[in-house]
Amino acid sequence: MFKVPRTVIDAAMNTFYLNKLMILLGLMVIVLTACSRQDPYIYKADEFNRNNANFAKELKDRTTVEICYNKRYTTPKLLLQMATDECRRFGKRALFSKSKTLECSVSAPAQAVFWCLAPGQTVEDLLKPKKAKPL
Repeated sequence: MFKVPRTVIDAAMNTFYLNKLMILLGLMVIVLTACSRQDPYIYKADEFNRNNANFAKELKDRTTVEICYNKRYTTPKLLLQMATDECRRFGKRALFSKSKTLECSVSAPAQAVFWCLAPGQTVEDLLKPKKAKPL
């Protein structure tokens, strides 16, 4: 058990020891998590937000696919295959858009964003502002 500190110096040394221990444990968790091998996965914003209107519902359409991955263990070919498979579910094709870092979990910190384009559709079509319908 813990001994009761006898002096202020003993109390300070005990606190210093506990602080070092907490820092060491925190660093160990970060290192072990960062070195773990996380398989790439499709990121779904608000997946666990019960207040979201689309909570626990299947997607009906998709314009982008965000894939979280670890650069050490994932190849661009695998990312493209995952995006192609996901876009194909909606009758679309995948086109790489951009890459982001520190968007996902610690073990999979990189994110690749792909457009899902319908046949004959271009990125410019998606970026054009939609015309408002007359009232």
